[in-house]
Amino acid sequence: MSEALQHVADMTRSRDRGQVDASLLTALKDLLPLRRALLWRVLGEPGGRRAWQLVGSHAAGALVPAVDHLGGDAAEPLPYEQLALHVECFEQLGLVQLPVAAGHGVLLPTASEREVDGVVELELDGPLDAAQLRVVQTLLKIHRNFLGLLDYSERDTLTGLLNRKSFDETFLRATVLEATRIYGSAAPESQARRRGGLRRHWLGVLDIDHFKQVNDVHGHLIGDEVLLLVARILRSTFRFDDRLYRFGGEEFVVLLTAPDEAAAGIAFERLRVNLGSYSFPRVGRITGSIGYSDVRPGDTPQAAFERADRAVYHAKQHGRDQVQSQARLVDAGLLDESGIVGEIELF
Repeated sequence: MSEALQHVADMTRSRDRGQVDASLLTALKDLLPLRRALLWRVLGEPGGRRAWQLVGSHAAGALVPAVDHLGGDAAEPLPYEQLALHVECFEQLGLVQLPVAAGHGVLLPTASEREVDGVVELELDGPLDAAQLRVVQTLLKIHRNFLGLLDYSERDTLTGLLNRKSFDETFLRATVLEATRIYGSAAPESQARRRGGLRRHWLGVLDIDHFKQVNDVHGHLIGDEVLLLVARILRSTFRFDDRLYRFGGEEFVVLLTAPDEAAAGIAFERLRVNLGSYSFPRVGRITGSIGYSDVRPGDTPQAAFERADRAVYHAKQHGRDQVQSQARLVDAGLLDESGIVGEIELF
């Protein structure tokens, strides 16, 4: 009993989703006679392109913890249909037997407070008995409840996107902490290239054009529906490992990786087109002004956001419904960085 309570304490101690996932796998491995435990999460939206991401595994006493999607060392997502039994477990919300060599496999759905979000895969020498199954189900309930608390503090209650409160932490984890953990504090470029190429982060800000008119003409309920649909367009436009935020009102933020400015610009232009071509119920066509900037070594979240936001302001002052690169505006003499010097704002 004391060991089980310690695992519960470990699971609820962290404020990091990856560590909570890792604690779940450790608890399962320690409390049950498992060969290994795997945790799969479903990426993508219902009705759209979906995939399986392996976020953690525990086998032979060795834990491979869940990883942040922007960490760089996660396995590539697998096509959704490739794991047919996992799909059955996920969609039918029930236990599924999984054939394994000279043993027994079990799949069980995992969930957050919002939705079923994945599957835990257990491999044993023999089938789970009733008491062992209750242990698994209880741990999954604790895992779900605690992820719900994390979601409440980290996510926008309307859209489910990350909120502004979580921006600083996730920004630093993506751009600094994970790079240090993977490459070390002074990793040579050659090492990064061997791991799949140097990655650059880009921060984009989307501001919905004339959104106040939507609320004034159609009411706030329709305005909220527009925001929900914009969040859906964001999810369908960007990759599984891009970070999407709602900063409040009609302002959204995207943190993504791309090899260069041209590739980042294509991604943000795709968002502009997808948004402008969607027919919103009762409202019709809505456009957005987008600005983006590279994330620079030593950047603070505030400095990167400020650069992108100034590009948005330029877009809104010069016709709206367009994508503007902060760096290109500076090169063209249309924008300067006098308000920002490195990480220090001068006002």
